[in-house]
Amino acid sequence: MSAKVVICCGSGGVGKTTISAAIALKWALEGANVAVLTIDPAKRLADSLSIGELTNQPRRVPIEQIQPQATGKLDALMLDARATFDDLIKRLAPSEDVTQRILSNRYYQFASGRLGGAHEFMAMEKLLEMWQNGPYDIIVLDTPPTRHALDFLRAPGRMSRLMDKGVLRWLVMPAKKGGWRALELGSEMVSRVLKKLLGEITVTEIAEFFDAFRDIWDGFHLRAQRVTELLADPNTKFMLVTTPAPSARREALFFLDVLQSQQMPFGGFIINRHISPPRHELSRASLPTDGPLPEERWEALCQSIVNATHMRSNKAIMHAKAVDTLRAAGPTGAPFWLVPEQELDLHDLNALASLQAALPGAEI
Repeated sequence: MSAKVVICCGSGGVGKTTISAAIALKWALEGANVAVLTIDPAKRLADSLSIGELTNQPRRVPIEQIQPQATGKLDALMLDARATFDDLIKRLAPSEDVTQRILSNRYYQFASGRLGGAHEFMAMEKLLEMWQNGPYDIIVLDTPPTRHALDFLRAPGRMSRLMDKGVLRWLVMPAKKGGWRALELGSEMVSRVLKKLLGEITVTEIAEFFDAFRDIWDGFHLRAQRVTELLADPNTKFMLVTTPAPSARREALFFLDVLQSQQMPFGGFIINRHISPPRHELSRASLPTDGPLPEERWEALCQSIVNATHMRSNKAIMHAKAVDTLRAAGPTGAPFWLVPEQELDLHDLNALASLQAALPGAEI
């Protein structure tokens, strides 16, 4: 059975990486084989899991440190787009000769890191690879902030259009007078622009790259189609991580509109840093009249305590209204989870595990 895919999206600064790590940890502690993959170049996931530097290959998280009897497993990775691109070339190329022609081509070496949409497409490729071949029940994907996360939704379509046979055939078709059809008209101007942009990379090297690429464009096109299918699969869920803050809510609702317009499967809201009402509403009359401090200082301390509970109560009312706004905007019956605001930063496994009760179960 294919792995379930959970994609955590949201604006910057809402704790998305921490929530992704905590969800993955919870499900692993419950017995599932889980992987958490981040495509956010800010290296916060490794910090949250306390396992040092992450790479493009799975690194085991020692969940037995907090639950020795745990039967599940948790791996963590951080996308290396260039390494993923290289691996895909090796997998799709029909021969070692074609593989080396592409990997050694200087235009490929330049474009694999700078081609528009390449990073996002490689994120989707890595996800697809893990979904098809990895030993996982669930894959959690931690994405960059909302506006950048939209790029990976568009990446499969962009790559499919790039892989269109008509475009590539035109690029690599020899011209009538020698050279390459794509550069036949205005070749001097094109050459000057390319030389300015790419330095020593020559037009011939670019043409040779596309010529070699013809042998694998069908494979790329198929992978792009499969990624599109995976994102729309009912077994994939997009979780919107947000906070009650107005700017974060706006980003979440914007992304929700995008998901609904593209008919992507929405899994629910995870509302982080939520403040609930104080357990007891305090007044000055509810506190002792005398204390271990001089009268003036004691009165000031008691008033500060009363003010703090009132402030929390007012903030809780604002957060409740924010939650209602999100619930009203989402599909009818869409689930949501409230993750309480934490007193301290969560930077180790025990701290992440403390969030379990507030997070969704693996049945989402």
